[in-house]
Amino acid sequence: MKNTFKLIILLAFIIILGVFGLNNKETVIEKEEIENKSEEEIEDIEKIREINITAVGDFLIHKEILETQYYPETDSYDFKNTIQYVKKYLEEADLTIANMEGTLAGAENFGYSGYPSFNAPDELADAMKWAGIDVVNNMNNHSLDRDVRGFFRTREFLESKGFDVIGTRGSSSENRYIIKDVNGIKVGIISYSYTMMAEGGLRGLNGIPISTEVYDLMNTFREDTLDSDLQNMKEQIEKMRAEGAELVIFYMHWGDEYALEPNETQIRIAQFLTDEKVDIIFATHPHSIQPIDILKSSDGSFETPVIYSMGNFLSSQRTERIQNPYTEDGVIVSVKVIKDLNTNEIKVNYPTYLPTWVNWYEKDGRLFYEVVPATVNDAEYLTEEGKTRVVESFNRTKSIIESYNDKIVLEDN
Repeated sequence: MKNTFKLIILLAFIIILGVFGLNNKETVIEKEEIENKSEEEIEDIEKIREINITAVGDFLIHKEILETQYYPETDSYDFKNTIQYVKKYLEEADLTIANMEGTLAGAENFGYSGYPSFNAPDELADAMKWAGIDVVNNMNNHSLDRDVRGFFRTREFLESKGFDVIGTRGSSSENRYIIKDVNGIKVGIISYSYTMMAEGGLRGLNGIPISTEVYDLMNTFREDTLDSDLQNMKEQIEKMRAEGAELVIFYMHWGDEYALEPNETQIRIAQFLTDEKVDIIFATHPHSIQPIDILKSSDGSFETPVIYSMGNFLSSQRTERIQNPYTEDGVIVSVKVIKDLNTNEIKVNYPTYLPTWVNWYEKDGRLFYEVVPATVNDAEYLTEEGKTRVVESFNRTKSIIESYNDKIVLEDN
C-alpha cells in the first residue's frame, strides 16, 4: 500500500507539471523513471536531483553565412536552418551554454559583416534561443568589433531576448558572474577571455584598446599579468560560493588559433582552477578541437573536467576556404550533475561528447552552411561527398578529444 501510495503521489505531481506546461528542461521526475520501481528504488529517486549541462563552442558568422541567410523578399535574416539538425541536443539539456563570437550592434550605423570585424543580425540571437541555448558568453576577442556602442548594444539585446550573459556586466555594481537555479541546484557561471597588448600598453581585443569606459565591465586576463588575474578569478569563485553556488563553471576563451593541443597558459590556468575546486571548465577560441582531460588538484582531493577547446560550432571555415579541415569540426559536450538531497553532496560525472560537422550544400544558387551530428553518415541532407567527409570529421574529433584521458567517451545518442 505504501508503495502504491507513493506512485499515486508522484504520478499526480507529473500531471500537475503537465498542466502548467513545464518543458523537458524543468521536469525533475519523469513518468518512465518511476513505473515498475520498487519501494526502495522510488525512495532513491526522491533523494536525488539530476541535471544535464551542455556546452558548445563558437557561433562565428562569416560573410558567406550572412549572404546565404538573407532573404530579400522579406528583407530579413533567418539562421534557424543552420542549427536545425542539432537543435534537439541543445534544448534537451537543463542548461546550455554557447559562445557568440562578435557583436549584435545593429545595421543602422554599423552594417553587418564577417571577418575580421564581426557584426551579425539580431536574428542570430533568435535562432540561438529557438535552439535552446540559455547562457551566452559575450567575452571574447571580438567583443569590441563595433566599439563600445556595439559592446553595450550586444549585451543589452541578448538580455532582452532572455539570455543570461557571462563574461561581461552592464555596470561596475553588478557581479562578474551569474548564479542560476537549475532544477534545484545553484550553478555559478563565469567566463574570462585572453587579451593582447594594444597601443599604449593597454589590454586589447582584436587590435582595439579596451577603453576605460568598458575595461572594468569585462573579465579578462593577459599572460604578463596572469598572477594577479588568477587571484581575481579566485576572488570570484569565493564570492560565488559565499552566495550559495553549489556548482562552479568557468567558460574560458583562450589558446592559440588552430592549435590541436592546449598551450602552457591554458594548462596553468586549468590547474589553478582545479586547485580552487572549480567543477567544470568549458573553453573556446582556437577554432579547432582540443582534448578533454580530467585534472586532479595538487592535493589529490578533487577532479575537474576541462574541455580545452570545443572548436567552431557554426562558421564558414571549411577546408575549401582556409585549407584546414579541423575548423569544420565542433563538439557538443554534456556533463551530468547529481545532487544527493539528504547530504547536499554534488557529484559531477565525466563529460560525454557528440561530434558535429559543418555541412554545406548548394540550393537555388546559394551555398548553405548547416551544423550536423557527425555520428550520422547516411542522412538525406548529406551529399555523397558529405557522407564521406562527415566520417572523416568524426574520426578527427574522436582521435583528438579522447587523446588525453580514457575516461572520455562518446555520448550515447
